[in-house]
Formats: sequence, structure tokens, C-alpha cells
Amino acid sequence: MKRNKMDYVQYVGGIVLLTLGVAFSSKAGLGTGSLDSINFALADRTGLNLSIIILLMAFVAIIISTVIRRGKPNFKPLMTAIFMAIFTEGWVKVVDMITVDTIVHQIIIFTVAIFCASVGIAIYLRPKFPANPNDDITVALNEVFKLKIGTAKLLIDLIAIIIALLLKGPIGIGTILMTVLIGPAVNLANSLIDKCASSSNEKSVV
Repeated sequence: MKRNKMDYVQYVGGIVLLTLGVAFSSKAGLGTGSLDSINFALADRTGLNLSIIILLMAFVAIIISTVIRRGKPNFKPLMTAIFMAIFTEGWVKVVDMITVDTIVHQIIIFTVAIFCASVGIAIYLRPKFPANPNDDITVALNEVFKLKIGTAKLLIDLIAIIIALLLKGPIGIGTILMTVLIGPAVNLANSLIDKCASSSNEKSVV
């Protein structure tokens, strides 16, 4: 597939926005996404940089996908994992400077987290670069066991929540809300982006 500059802008820009959402969800203190909770828990327990943990977990995800497919490892998603690792750690350090004193602040920051994450996902997936390794597990379950994408994602989230709880990760009401809301929010963001793109194309034609 031939790429243009806008593809790369959307890909990197979407990841930047998505990882900002991850950082905000952590700062809100209401619970992060299920898989993010594992990363934060392991970083706290091992003392390793968050970016290193994200990359190690990406390799684990690639191995799991390979076992499910019973084929050769697919390392293409690793590129996305590298970007996510770098930007997540960077944003966590930046967002950590924000002071959160009240539940109102927590709710506002968590709402911003949902917005950033959902819009970021919608944007970075548009150019159809390889998704992150965690999403590749979802695809593998769909391919091999014929599970619906939504069902496969829910199964992964439930397993991740159990693991994060065992590791005493940042699981909370926010985790449940992110699990339930991110999918519909991404769909809404996609629809709005499509409308904006269509409107822009119509104006350029006129």
C-alpha cells in the first residue's frame, strides 16, 4: 500500500493522543484501562521504566497471538508498541505535574482521558498501519475461534482485570467505565471524522 504524509501524521498523531488519554486515566485515580493496569502494576512492582514494561508486554502479546494462530510470529505490531511505550512514559511524566485535589478534578481528568483515548484510537487506525500487539490477540481469537471482535475484546479485558487485581494494579470504577465506553466512543469519533472528511472533500470539489 502506497503511503502519503497524511497517513503518517494520522498514525503518529493518533498514538500521541491515545497515550495522552492513558496518562490522564492514570492521573485521575479512578482506575485505568484493563491492560494499562497490568503495565502500571508491573512498573511499580519491578521498578522498571513504564516504557520497558509496555515493550515486554508487547512481546508477550505477540507470543500469545502466535500460539493462538499456531503460526509464525507477527512482529509488525511491534512498531506501534514502540511508539506507544515512548509516548505513554513521556505523557505520564508531563501529566504528573497536574494537581488533583477533588473528586470533581478526578472526573474532569477522567472524562478528558476517555475523549483523548477514543479519538486517538479512531485517528491512528485510519491509515491501517499495524495495530498494537494487544489488539492483534483480539484479531487472532476472531480468526481462529470465530469469536466476534467485541466478544474477544471483552474476554481479554476480563482476564486482564483479574491479572491486574492480583498484581494490585490501578483497577477501579474507571476501569469498568473505560471497558464499556471506549468502544462506542471510538465509533462516535469515527463517524464525526468521516463527516468532517466528507464535508472537506465536498468543499474542495466545489
